[in-house]
Amino acid sequence: MSKRFARAAVPRPAQANPFEQGGTAKESRSAFSKLMSNNAEDSAWATAAAAEHASRGRPAYERTCPFYKIIPGFNICVDAFRYGAVKGCEAYFLSHFHSDHYIGLTGNWRHGPIYCSKVTGSLVKQQLRTASKWVVELEFDKSYDVPGTGATVTMIPANHCPGSSLFLFQKPLGAGPKVGTRRILHCGDFRACPEHVGHPLLKPDVVDSITGKWRQQAIHMCYLDTTYLNPRYSFPPQEEVIKACADLCASMSPDPDCKDDIWEHSAQASGIQTMSKYFHSSKVDQGGKTSNSKKLGQRLLVVCGTYSIGKERICIAIAKALNSKIFVSPGKMKICKQLRDPELTALLTSSPVEAQVHMQSLMEIRAETLKDYLTSYKPHFSRIVGFRPSGWTFRPGNGKVMGANTPPSSIPMQHILHGKGWRTRFGYKDLAAQRGSTKEAMCFGVPYSEHSSFRELAMFVMSLRIEKVIPTVNVGSEQSRKRMKGWIDRWMAERKRGGLVRPLIEGVDGEDGKVVELWEGKTAQGGGAWW
Repeated sequence: MSKRFARAAVPRPAQANPFEQGGTAKESRSAFSKLMSNNAEDSAWATAAAAEHASRGRPAYERTCPFYKIIPGFNICVDAFRYGAVKGCEAYFLSHFHSDHYIGLTGNWRHGPIYCSKVTGSLVKQQLRTASKWVVELEFDKSYDVPGTGATVTMIPANHCPGSSLFLFQKPLGAGPKVGTRRILHCGDFRACPEHVGHPLLKPDVVDSITGKWRQQAIHMCYLDTTYLNPRYSFPPQEEVIKACADLCASMSPDPDCKDDIWEHSAQASGIQTMSKYFHSSKVDQGGKTSNSKKLGQRLLVVCGTYSIGKERICIAIAKALNSKIFVSPGKMKICKQLRDPELTALLTSSPVEAQVHMQSLMEIRAETLKDYLTSYKPHFSRIVGFRPSGWTFRPGNGKVMGANTPPSSIPMQHILHGKGWRTRFGYKDLAAQRGSTKEAMCFGVPYSEHSSFRELAMFVMSLRIEKVIPTVNVGSEQSRKRMKGWIDRWMAERKRGGLVRPLIEGVDGEDGKVVELWEGKTAQGGGAWW
Protein backbone atom coordinates (compact mmCIF):
# COMPACT_ATOMS: atom_id res chain seq x y z
CA MET A 1 0.00 0.00 0.00
CA SER A 2 1.27 3.47 -0.90
CA LYS A 3 2.11 6.04 1.76
CA ARG A 4 -0.91 8.08 0.65
CA PHE A 5 -3.39 5.27 1.27
CA ALA A 6 -1.65 4.35 4.52
CA ARG A 7 -2.17 7.89 5.79
CA ALA A 8 -5.86 7.76 4.77
CA ALA A 9 -6.22 4.64 6.94
CA VAL A 10 -5.36 6.61 10.08
CA PRO A 11 -8.71 7.64 11.59
CA ARG A 12 -9.39 11.37 11.63
CA PRO A 13 -12.07 13.07 13.77
CA ALA A 14 -15.21 14.11 11.93
CA GLN A 15 -16.77 17.55 12.24
CA ALA A 16 -18.66 18.05 15.50
CA ASN A 17 -22.38 17.44 15.11
CA PRO A 18 -24.67 20.37 15.98
CA PHE A 19 -27.61 18.22 17.05
CA GLU A 20 -28.36 17.37 20.66
CA GLN A 21 -28.30 13.83 21.96
CA GLY A 22 -31.04 12.79 24.38
CA GLY A 23 -30.97 10.36 27.27
CA THR A 24 -34.46 8.98 27.74
CA ALA A 25 -36.79 8.28 24.87
CA LYS A 26 -38.96 11.28 25.71
CA GLU A 27 -35.98 13.59 25.98
CA SER A 28 -34.61 12.23 22.71
CA ARG A 29 -37.81 12.97 20.81
CA SER A 30 -37.74 16.50 22.15
CA ALA A 31 -34.07 16.94 21.31
CA PHE A 32 -34.52 15.59 17.80
CA SER A 33 -37.45 17.90 17.10
CA LYS A 34 -35.37 21.09 17.52
CA LEU A 35 -31.84 22.42 17.15
CA MET A 36 -29.48 23.17 20.01
CA SER A 37 -29.81 26.64 18.57
CA ASN A 38 -30.19 28.15 15.11
CA ASN A 39 -26.74 29.67 15.43
CA ALA A 40 -25.16 26.30 16.21
CA GLU A 41 -26.57 24.70 13.09
CA ASP A 42 -25.81 27.68 10.88
CA SER A 43 -22.25 27.67 12.17
CA ALA A 44 -21.88 23.94 11.50
CA TRP A 45 -23.13 24.34 7.93
CA ALA A 46 -20.79 27.26 7.30
CA THR A 47 -17.85 25.30 8.71
CA ALA A 48 -18.69 22.25 6.59
CA ALA A 49 -19.03 24.30 3.40
CA ALA A 50 -15.76 26.14 4.00
CA ALA A 51 -13.91 22.90 4.73
CA GLU A 52 -15.27 21.23 1.59
CA HIS A 53 -14.24 24.21 -0.53
CA ALA A 54 -10.75 24.37 0.99
CA SER A 55 -10.14 20.64 0.56
CA ARG A 56 -10.98 20.39 -3.15
CA GLY A 57 -8.33 18.33 -4.85
CA ARG A 58 -6.80 17.34 -1.53
CA PRO A 59 -6.18 13.70 -0.51
CA ALA A 60 -8.50 11.90 1.90
CA TYR A 61 -6.14 12.24 4.85
CA GLU A 62 -6.42 16.03 4.58
CA ARG A 63 -10.21 16.10 4.53
CA THR A 64 -12.62 16.28 7.46
CA CYS A 65 -15.88 14.35 7.22
CA PRO A 66 -18.77 16.87 7.49
CA PHE A 67 -21.47 16.39 10.12
CA TYR A 68 -24.22 15.68 7.58
CA LYS A 69 -22.42 12.48 6.51
CA ILE A 70 -22.56 11.14 10.09
CA ILE A 71 -25.62 9.60 11.77
CA PRO A 72 -25.44 11.28 15.21
CA GLY A 73 -25.11 8.88 18.12
CA PHE A 74 -24.87 5.82 15.85
CA ASN A 75 -21.14 5.64 14.89
CA ILE A 76 -22.27 5.29 11.26
CA CYS A 77 -21.26 7.19 8.10
CA VAL A 78 -23.26 7.27 4.86
CA ASP A 79 -21.69 7.96 1.45
CA ALA A 80 -18.55 9.31 3.14
CA PHE A 81 -15.68 7.49 1.42
CA ARG A 82 -13.64 10.47 0.28
CA TYR A 83 -12.55 11.26 3.85
CA GLY A 84 -10.56 8.11 4.57
CA ALA A 85 -11.02 6.46 7.96
CA VAL A 86 -13.37 8.44 10.22
CA LYS A 87 -12.58 8.25 13.93
CA GLY A 88 -15.30 6.46 15.87
CA CYS A 89 -17.07 5.17 12.76
CA GLU A 90 -17.87 1.46 13.03
CA ALA A 91 -19.82 1.07 9.77
CA TYR A 92 -19.74 2.75 6.36
CA PHE A 93 -22.91 2.69 4.26
CA LEU A 94 -23.11 3.18 0.48
CA SER A 95 -26.55 4.14 -0.84
CA HIS A 96 -25.89 3.36 -4.52
CA PHE A 97 -23.22 3.02 -7.19
CA HIS A 98 -22.89 6.56 -8.53
CA SER A 99 -19.45 8.14 -8.43
CA ASP A 100 -20.45 11.21 -6.40
CA HIS A 101 -21.42 8.81 -3.61
CA TYR A 102 -18.65 6.19 -3.78
CA ILE A 103 -15.80 8.59 -4.60
CA GLY A 104 -12.77 7.65 -2.49
CA LEU A 105 -13.67 3.97 -2.43
CA THR A 106 -10.95 1.88 -4.13
CA GLY A 107 -9.21 -1.46 -4.02
CA ASN A 108 -7.10 -0.06 -1.17
CA TRP A 109 -10.07 0.34 1.19
CA ARG A 110 -9.34 -1.05 4.66
CA HIS A 111 -11.15 1.33 7.02
CA GLY A 112 -14.19 -0.75 7.95
CA PRO A 113 -17.18 -2.73 6.65
CA ILE A 114 -19.19 -1.28 3.75
CA TYR A 115 -22.93 -2.00 3.94
CA CYS A 116 -24.95 -1.83 0.73
CA SER A 117 -27.37 -3.71 -1.53
CA LYS A 118 -26.36 -6.82 -3.46
CA VAL A 119 -26.29 -4.96 -6.79
CA THR A 120 -24.19 -2.14 -5.34
CA GLY A 121 -21.87 -4.59 -3.60
CA SER A 122 -21.32 -6.56 -6.79
CA LEU A 123 -20.39 -3.38 -8.66
CA VAL A 124 -18.07 -2.20 -5.87
CA LYS A 125 -16.16 -5.48 -6.01
CA GLN A 126 -16.10 -5.73 -9.81
CA GLN A 127 -15.58 -2.12 -10.88
CA LEU A 128 -13.58 -0.70 -7.95
CA ARG A 129 -11.73 -3.91 -7.02
CA THR A 130 -12.60 -3.47 -3.35
CA ALA A 131 -11.84 -6.65 -1.39
CA SER A 132 -14.95 -8.73 -0.78
CA LYS A 133 -14.13 -9.07 2.94
CA TRP A 134 -15.07 -5.41 3.40
CA VAL A 135 -18.37 -5.55 1.48
CA VAL A 136 -21.49 -6.54 3.43
CA GLU A 137 -24.43 -7.07 1.06
CA LEU A 138 -27.91 -6.63 2.53
CA GLU A 139 -31.37 -7.74 1.42
CA PHE A 140 -34.13 -5.18 1.05
CA ASP A 141 -36.82 -4.99 3.74
CA LYS A 142 -34.90 -7.12 6.22
CA SER A 143 -33.60 -5.83 9.56
CA TYR A 144 -29.92 -6.31 10.40
CA ASP A 145 -27.87 -5.61 13.50
CA VAL A 146 -24.94 -3.30 12.81
CA PRO A 147 -22.02 -4.58 14.95
CA GLY A 148 -20.37 -2.02 17.21
CA THR A 149 -23.22 0.49 16.99
CA GLY A 150 -26.11 -0.92 19.02
CA ALA A 151 -28.32 -0.11 16.03
CA THR A 152 -30.29 -1.99 13.41
CA VAL A 153 -30.71 -1.05 9.77
CA THR A 154 -33.42 -1.84 7.25
CA MET A 155 -32.80 -1.15 3.58
CA ILE A 156 -35.71 0.13 1.45
CA PRO A 157 -35.67 0.43 -2.39
CA ALA A 158 -34.94 4.06 -3.32
CA ASN A 159 -36.54 4.15 -6.80
CA HIS A 160 -33.35 5.77 -8.12
CA CYS A 161 -30.88 3.57 -10.02
CA PRO A 162 -30.49 -0.24 -9.80
CA GLY A 163 -29.50 -1.26 -6.27
CA SER A 164 -30.17 2.17 -4.77
CA SER A 165 -31.28 2.19 -1.15
CA LEU A 166 -32.84 4.17 1.64
CA PHE A 167 -31.46 3.26 5.07
CA LEU A 168 -33.68 3.28 8.15
CA PHE A 169 -31.49 3.22 11.25
CA GLN A 170 -33.08 2.37 14.60
CA LYS A 171 -31.51 2.37 18.05
CA PRO A 172 -33.00 1.85 21.54
CA LEU A 173 -32.73 4.75 23.94
CA GLY A 174 -32.25 4.08 27.64
CA ALA A 175 -33.40 0.93 29.44
CA GLY A 176 -36.49 -0.47 31.10
CA PRO A 177 -40.05 -1.26 30.03
CA LYS A 178 -40.67 2.18 28.48
CA VAL A 179 -37.52 2.28 26.40
CA GLY A 180 -37.92 4.32 23.23
CA THR A 181 -36.32 3.99 19.82
CA ARG A 182 -34.51 6.64 17.83
CA ARG A 183 -35.37 6.33 14.13
CA ILE A 184 -33.28 8.03 11.46
CA LEU A 185 -33.95 7.76 7.73
CA HIS A 186 -31.21 8.39 5.17
CA CYS A 187 -32.58 8.76 1.64
CA GLY A 188 -29.31 8.68 -0.32
CA ASP A 189 -30.57 9.61 -3.79
CA PHE A 190 -34.21 8.71 -4.35
CA ARG A 191 -37.38 9.44 -6.28
CA ALA A 192 -40.18 9.61 -3.74
CA CYS A 193 -43.18 7.45 -4.59
CA PRO A 194 -46.36 6.14 -2.91
CA GLU A 195 -44.55 2.93 -1.98
CA HIS A 196 -42.23 4.97 0.23
CA VAL A 197 -44.89 6.79 2.23
CA GLY A 198 -46.90 3.58 2.52
CA HIS A 199 -43.98 1.44 3.66
CA PRO A 200 -44.74 -0.35 6.97
CA LEU A 201 -41.63 1.12 8.62
CA LEU A 202 -42.17 4.67 7.37
CA LYS A 203 -45.91 5.33 7.20
CA PRO A 204 -47.24 7.76 9.81
CA ASP A 205 -49.63 5.48 11.68
CA VAL A 206 -49.33 1.76 12.43
CA VAL A 207 -51.06 -0.86 14.54
CA ASP A 208 -49.03 -1.64 17.66
CA SER A 209 -47.98 -5.30 17.64
CA ILE A 210 -48.54 -5.61 21.41
CA THR A 211 -51.65 -3.55 22.14
CA GLY A 212 -53.35 -3.93 18.78
CA LYS A 213 -54.13 -0.21 18.82
CA TRP A 214 -53.15 2.46 16.33
CA ARG A 215 -50.12 4.54 17.24
CA GLN A 216 -48.11 7.27 15.59
CA GLN A 217 -44.79 6.33 13.95
CA ALA A 218 -42.25 9.14 13.94
CA ILE A 219 -39.07 9.56 11.92
CA HIS A 220 -36.87 11.66 14.18
CA MET A 221 -34.44 12.75 11.48
CA CYS A 222 -34.54 12.45 7.70
CA TYR A 223 -31.44 13.01 5.56
CA LEU A 224 -33.20 14.17 2.40
CA ASP A 225 -32.04 14.15 -1.23
CA THR A 226 -32.66 17.81 -2.08
CA THR A 227 -31.33 17.78 -5.65
CA TYR A 228 -34.51 19.40 -7.01
CA LEU A 229 -35.78 21.27 -3.96
CA ASN A 230 -36.60 24.24 -6.16
CA PRO A 231 -40.17 25.15 -7.23
CA ARG A 232 -39.02 25.37 -10.83
CA TYR A 233 -38.61 21.59 -11.00
CA SER A 234 -42.06 20.05 -10.75
CA PHE A 235 -41.36 17.71 -13.64
CA PRO A 236 -43.79 14.98 -14.75
CA PRO A 237 -44.07 11.40 -13.47
CA GLN A 238 -41.47 8.92 -14.70
CA GLU A 239 -44.06 6.59 -16.22
CA GLU A 240 -45.50 9.32 -18.46
CA VAL A 241 -42.08 10.42 -19.71
CA ILE A 242 -41.04 6.83 -20.43
CA LYS A 243 -44.26 6.21 -22.36
CA ALA A 244 -43.85 9.46 -24.30
CA CYS A 245 -40.37 8.44 -25.49
CA ALA A 246 -41.55 4.96 -26.48
CA ASP A 247 -44.63 6.35 -28.27
CA LEU A 248 -42.55 8.87 -30.21
CA CYS A 249 -40.14 6.19 -31.42
CA ALA A 250 -42.95 3.81 -32.36
CA SER A 251 -44.66 6.58 -34.34
CA MET A 252 -41.63 7.80 -36.29
CA SER A 253 -40.88 6.82 -39.82
CA PRO A 254 -37.34 5.57 -40.49
CA ASP A 255 -37.44 7.54 -43.76
CA PRO A 256 -35.77 10.93 -43.23
CA ASP A 257 -37.47 12.33 -46.36
CA CYS A 258 -41.00 11.65 -45.23
CA LYS A 259 -43.32 14.37 -44.00
CA ASP A 260 -44.38 13.36 -40.51
CA ASP A 261 -46.02 15.12 -37.61
CA ILE A 262 -43.17 14.26 -35.24
CA TRP A 263 -40.64 16.50 -36.97
CA GLU A 264 -43.12 19.24 -37.76
CA HIS A 265 -44.43 19.50 -34.21
CA SER A 266 -41.12 19.16 -32.36
CA ALA A 267 -39.35 21.56 -34.69
CA GLN A 268 -42.05 24.20 -34.34
CA ALA A 269 -41.98 23.82 -30.55
CA SER A 270 -38.23 24.51 -30.65
CA GLY A 271 -38.43 27.36 -33.16
CA ILE A 272 -36.57 25.34 -35.82
CA GLN A 273 -37.38 26.23 -39.44
CA THR A 274 -38.74 23.29 -41.44
CA MET A 275 -38.94 22.60 -45.17
CA SER A 276 -41.91 20.25 -45.09
CA LYS A 277 -43.15 21.24 -48.55
CA TYR A 278 -40.09 19.54 -50.06
CA PHE A 279 -40.76 16.17 -48.37
CA HIS A 280 -43.22 13.47 -49.33
CA SER A 281 -45.90 12.09 -47.06
CA SER A 282 -45.66 8.72 -45.41
CA LYS A 283 -48.25 6.67 -43.59
CA VAL A 284 -46.93 5.41 -40.27
CA ASP A 285 -48.34 2.37 -38.49
CA GLN A 286 -48.09 1.59 -34.78
CA GLY A 287 -44.93 -0.42 -35.23
CA GLY A 288 -42.98 2.50 -36.61
CA LYS A 289 -42.95 1.05 -40.16
CA THR A 290 -44.01 3.10 -43.16
CA SER A 291 -45.55 2.26 -46.48
CA ASN A 292 -42.47 3.51 -48.34
CA SER A 293 -39.72 2.31 -45.99
CA LYS A 294 -39.13 -1.09 -47.50
CA LYS A 295 -35.82 -0.04 -49.03
CA LEU A 296 -32.61 -1.47 -47.66
CA GLY A 297 -31.39 0.47 -44.65
CA GLN A 298 -34.67 2.20 -43.86
CA ARG A 299 -34.35 1.71 -40.12
CA LEU A 300 -34.68 4.09 -37.21
CA LEU A 301 -31.77 4.22 -34.75
CA VAL A 302 -32.47 5.40 -31.20
CA VAL A 303 -29.63 6.46 -28.90
CA CYS A 304 -30.39 6.78 -25.17
CA GLY A 305 -28.15 8.66 -22.80
CA THR A 306 -27.35 6.89 -19.54
CA TYR A 307 -24.95 7.09 -16.61
CA SER A 308 -22.71 4.20 -15.54
CA ILE A 309 -25.98 2.85 -14.15
CA GLY A 310 -29.39 4.49 -14.30
CA LYS A 311 -31.89 5.51 -17.01
CA GLU A 312 -32.30 1.87 -18.10
CA ARG A 313 -36.10 2.08 -17.86
CA ILE A 314 -36.35 4.38 -20.88
CA CYS A 315 -34.14 2.09 -22.97
CA ILE A 316 -36.19 -0.97 -22.08
CA ALA A 317 -39.50 0.73 -22.93
CA ILE A 318 -38.25 1.97 -26.31
CA ALA A 319 -36.74 -1.42 -27.16
CA LYS A 320 -40.04 -3.13 -26.39
CA ALA A 321 -41.97 -0.58 -28.45
CA LEU A 322 -39.69 -1.21 -31.44
CA ASN A 323 -39.35 -4.95 -30.81
CA SER A 324 -35.59 -4.41 -30.75
CA LYS A 325 -32.50 -5.45 -28.86
CA ILE A 326 -30.34 -2.92 -26.96
CA PHE A 327 -26.70 -2.46 -27.98
CA VAL A 328 -24.14 -1.72 -25.27
CA SER A 329 -20.35 -1.53 -25.30
CA PRO A 330 -18.35 -4.39 -23.72
CA GLY A 331 -17.72 -2.33 -20.58
CA LYS A 332 -21.37 -1.39 -20.27
CA MET A 333 -22.38 -5.01 -20.89
CA LYS A 334 -20.25 -6.07 -17.95
CA ILE A 335 -21.98 -3.54 -15.70
CA CYS A 336 -25.50 -4.30 -16.92
CA LYS A 337 -25.11 -7.99 -16.18
CA GLN A 338 -24.46 -7.08 -12.52
CA LEU A 339 -27.80 -5.27 -12.18
CA ARG A 340 -29.87 -8.44 -11.62
CA ASP A 341 -32.51 -7.33 -14.12
CA PRO A 342 -33.60 -10.33 -16.23
CA GLU A 343 -35.68 -8.18 -18.60
CA LEU A 344 -32.73 -5.90 -19.38
CA THR A 345 -30.27 -8.77 -19.69
CA ALA A 346 -32.51 -10.55 -22.22
CA LEU A 347 -32.56 -7.45 -24.45
CA LEU A 348 -28.80 -6.80 -24.53
CA THR A 349 -26.63 -7.45 -27.57
CA SER A 350 -23.03 -6.71 -28.53
CA SER A 351 -24.03 -6.14 -32.17
CA PRO A 352 -24.74 -2.47 -32.94
CA VAL A 353 -26.32 -3.37 -36.28
CA GLU A 354 -28.74 -5.86 -34.76
CA ALA A 355 -30.19 -3.36 -32.28
CA GLN A 356 -32.24 -0.27 -33.06
CA VAL A 357 -31.63 1.02 -29.52
CA HIS A 358 -28.12 1.97 -28.40
CA MET A 359 -27.04 2.94 -24.87
CA GLN A 360 -24.41 5.67 -24.80
CA SER A 361 -22.99 8.14 -22.30
CA LEU A 362 -25.44 10.95 -21.59
CA MET A 363 -22.69 13.55 -21.95
CA GLU A 364 -21.90 12.48 -25.52
CA ILE A 365 -25.40 12.93 -26.95
CA ARG A 366 -25.97 16.16 -28.89
CA ALA A 367 -27.58 16.92 -32.24
CA GLU A 368 -24.14 17.31 -33.86
CA THR A 369 -22.72 14.06 -32.50
CA LEU A 370 -25.86 12.17 -33.52
CA LYS A 371 -25.28 13.07 -37.17
CA ASP A 372 -21.77 11.62 -37.03
CA TYR A 373 -23.03 8.57 -35.14
CA LEU A 374 -25.63 7.88 -37.84
CA THR A 375 -23.05 8.28 -40.60
CA SER A 376 -20.86 5.64 -38.96
CA TYR A 377 -23.70 3.11 -39.17
CA LYS A 378 -25.01 3.81 -42.66
CA PRO A 379 -26.40 2.06 -44.67
CA HIS A 380 -27.79 -0.03 -41.79
CA PHE A 381 -29.79 2.92 -40.42
CA SER A 382 -31.41 5.86 -42.19
CA ARG A 383 -32.56 8.13 -39.37
CA ILE A 384 -31.50 8.73 -35.77
CA VAL A 385 -33.17 10.00 -32.62
CA GLY A 386 -31.28 10.75 -29.41
CA PHE A 387 -32.65 11.22 -25.90
CA ARG A 388 -30.96 13.16 -23.10
CA PRO A 389 -32.93 12.21 -19.97
CA SER A 390 -32.46 14.64 -17.09
CA GLY A 391 -34.66 16.59 -14.71
CA TRP A 392 -32.58 19.69 -15.49
CA THR A 393 -34.13 19.81 -18.98
CA PHE A 394 -37.61 20.44 -17.59
CA ARG A 395 -39.30 23.63 -18.77
CA PRO A 396 -42.51 24.58 -16.93
CA GLY A 397 -45.50 24.97 -19.21
CA ASN A 398 -47.92 26.66 -16.82
CA GLY A 399 -47.14 30.16 -18.06
CA LYS A 400 -45.66 31.30 -14.75
CA VAL A 401 -42.07 30.23 -14.29
CA MET A 402 -41.16 29.70 -10.64
CA GLY A 403 -37.58 30.22 -9.62
CA ALA A 404 -35.28 29.38 -6.76
CA ASN A 405 -36.00 32.77 -5.17
CA THR A 406 -39.78 32.31 -5.11
CA PRO A 407 -40.82 32.98 -1.47
CA PRO A 408 -42.46 29.92 0.13
CA SER A 409 -45.22 32.11 1.54
CA SER A 410 -46.21 33.35 -1.93
CA ILE A 411 -47.79 30.07 -3.08
CA PRO A 412 -50.78 28.48 -1.34
CA MET A 413 -50.06 24.89 -0.35
CA GLN A 414 -53.28 23.79 -2.03
CA HIS A 415 -51.90 25.04 -5.35
CA ILE A 416 -48.74 22.97 -5.01
CA LEU A 417 -50.68 19.84 -4.04
CA HIS A 418 -53.64 20.16 -6.41
CA GLY A 419 -52.79 22.72 -9.12
CA LYS A 420 -52.42 21.50 -12.71
CA GLY A 421 -49.30 23.58 -13.21
CA TRP A 422 -47.59 21.70 -10.37
CA ARG A 423 -48.83 18.20 -11.16
CA THR A 424 -47.39 18.22 -14.65
CA ARG A 425 -48.65 15.80 -17.31
CA PHE A 426 -46.59 14.69 -20.30
CA GLY A 427 -47.04 13.04 -23.71
CA TYR A 428 -44.87 12.52 -26.78
CA LYS A 429 -46.20 15.73 -28.36
CA ASP A 430 -44.56 17.63 -25.50
CA LEU A 431 -41.11 16.57 -26.69
CA ALA A 432 -39.27 19.36 -28.49
CA ALA A 433 -36.21 18.84 -30.69
CA GLN A 434 -33.08 20.59 -29.46
CA ARG A 435 -31.16 23.21 -31.43
CA GLY A 436 -29.15 21.70 -34.28
CA SER A 437 -31.62 18.88 -34.92
CA THR A 438 -32.63 17.95 -38.46
CA LYS A 439 -35.17 15.55 -39.94
CA GLU A 440 -32.38 12.98 -40.22
CA ALA A 441 -30.87 13.48 -36.75
CA MET A 442 -33.10 14.66 -33.92
CA CYS A 443 -32.04 15.21 -30.32
CA PHE A 444 -34.54 15.55 -27.48
CA GLY A 445 -34.02 16.74 -23.92
CA VAL A 446 -36.31 14.56 -21.83
CA PRO A 447 -37.58 15.65 -18.37
CA TYR A 448 -36.90 12.21 -16.93
CA SER A 449 -35.27 12.13 -13.53
CA GLU A 450 -34.44 9.50 -10.96
CA HIS A 451 -34.51 12.17 -8.24
CA SER A 452 -37.67 13.49 -6.57
CA SER A 453 -39.37 16.52 -8.10
CA PHE A 454 -40.12 19.58 -5.97
CA ARG A 455 -43.76 18.57 -5.53
CA GLU A 456 -42.82 14.97 -4.71
CA LEU A 457 -40.49 16.21 -1.97
CA ALA A 458 -43.35 18.27 -0.54
CA MET A 459 -45.66 15.24 -0.67
CA PHE A 460 -43.03 13.04 0.99
CA VAL A 461 -42.38 15.41 3.90
CA MET A 462 -46.08 16.16 4.42
CA SER A 463 -47.13 12.49 4.28
CA LEU A 464 -44.81 11.24 7.04
CA ARG A 465 -44.20 12.18 10.68
CA ILE A 466 -40.72 13.55 10.03
CA GLU A 467 -39.49 15.74 12.89
CA LYS A 468 -36.26 17.10 11.42
CA VAL A 469 -34.97 17.30 7.84
CA ILE A 470 -31.26 17.47 6.99
CA PRO A 471 -30.63 18.38 3.31
CA THR A 472 -27.79 16.48 1.64
CA VAL A 473 -27.55 18.20 -1.78
CA ASN A 474 -26.95 21.84 -2.75
CA VAL A 475 -25.68 22.63 0.74
CA GLY A 476 -22.50 24.45 -0.31
CA SER A 477 -23.88 27.99 -0.20
CA GLU A 478 -25.67 29.82 2.58
CA GLN A 479 -28.22 31.21 0.14
CA SER A 480 -29.14 27.74 -1.13
CA ARG A 481 -29.45 26.36 2.40
CA LYS A 482 -31.73 29.23 3.44
CA ARG A 483 -33.95 28.72 0.40
CA MET A 484 -34.35 25.01 1.08
CA LYS A 485 -34.92 25.55 4.80
CA GLY A 486 -37.68 28.02 3.98
CA TRP A 487 -39.57 25.42 1.96
CA ILE A 488 -38.98 22.57 4.41
CA ASP A 489 -40.14 24.70 7.33
CA ARG A 490 -43.22 25.67 5.31
CA TRP A 491 -44.12 22.05 4.55
CA MET A 492 -43.76 20.98 8.16
CA ALA A 493 -45.78 23.96 9.39
CA GLU A 494 -48.53 23.20 6.87
CA ARG A 495 -48.55 19.56 7.96
CA LYS A 496 -48.90 20.62 11.59
CA ARG A 497 -51.66 23.08 10.76
CA GLY A 498 -53.60 21.11 8.17
CA GLY A 499 -52.75 17.51 8.99
CA LEU A 500 -51.01 14.77 7.06
CA VAL A 501 -51.29 14.43 3.29
CA ARG A 502 -52.61 11.07 2.11
CA PRO A 503 -51.26 10.15 -1.35
CA LEU A 504 -54.01 9.22 -3.82
CA ILE A 505 -53.30 6.84 -6.69
CA GLU A 506 -55.08 7.10 -10.04
CA GLY A 507 -56.96 3.94 -10.87
CA VAL A 508 -57.08 2.93 -7.21
CA ASP A 509 -58.54 5.72 -5.09
CA GLY A 510 -62.03 6.94 -5.89
CA GLU A 511 -62.80 4.00 -8.17
CA ASP A 512 -65.50 2.69 -5.83
CA GLY A 513 -67.57 5.83 -6.23
CA LYS A 514 -66.65 7.27 -2.86
CA VAL A 515 -65.89 10.98 -2.69
CA VAL A 516 -62.18 11.63 -2.23
CA GLU A 517 -61.49 14.32 0.35
CA LEU A 518 -58.55 16.49 -0.66
CA TRP A 519 -56.11 18.19 1.69
CA GLU A 520 -57.34 21.73 2.31
CA GLY A 521 -55.21 22.75 5.29
CA LYS A 522 -58.09 22.87 7.74
CA THR A 523 -57.50 22.31 11.46
CA ALA A 524 -55.22 19.29 11.25
CA GLN A 525 -57.83 17.06 9.64
CA GLY A 526 -55.55 16.08 6.77
CA GLY A 527 -56.68 14.94 3.34
CA GLY A 528 -55.62 13.45 0.04
CA ALA A 529 -53.51 14.66 -2.88
CA TRP A 530 -53.10 12.86 -6.19
CA TRP A 531 -49.60 11.56 -6.60
